[in-house]
Amino acid sequence: MPFTKFVQPGRIAYISYGPEGGKLCVIVDIIDQNRALIDGPVTGVKRQQINFKTLHLTKFTLPIAHGARTGTVRKAWEKSEITTKWQETTWAKKIAAHERKANMSDFDRFKLMKAKQARNRMLKIEIGKLVLAQRKEKKTKK
Repeated sequence: MPFTKFVQPGRIAYISYGPEGGKLCVIVDIIDQNRALIDGPVTGVKRQQINFKTLHLTKFTLPIAHGARTGTVRKAWEKSEITTKWQETTWAKKIAAHERKANMSDFDRFKLMKAKQARNRMLKIEIGKLVLAQRKEKKTKK
């Protein structure tokens, strides 16, 4: 399967680690084979150079020219509604769920455990009923 996400000006990327980790940015220009100039005026990422190893490319792009100014990037970001599109992706939902789970208190984890136990108990009872009905059906066929 060919590549579909290329390092290019206008590509939205997720910063995986570092001081700006967990934020979205836009690749504004490519400096060399290891670094890019990024900007994230909506997400709070200042214009800076960053190594490609810290970036994860997303499927979103902005229609901007290389070296675009911060204001141009902001207008293109808001026009394309990148923030709402990002929040709808499964990637962003997984990150949000992970943060929500990390911020749980001890009592919240206990309540979650008890809820899972109750759910599993109900499932086990229903599966038992189905298995019992299936066995009775087999006996009547004989």
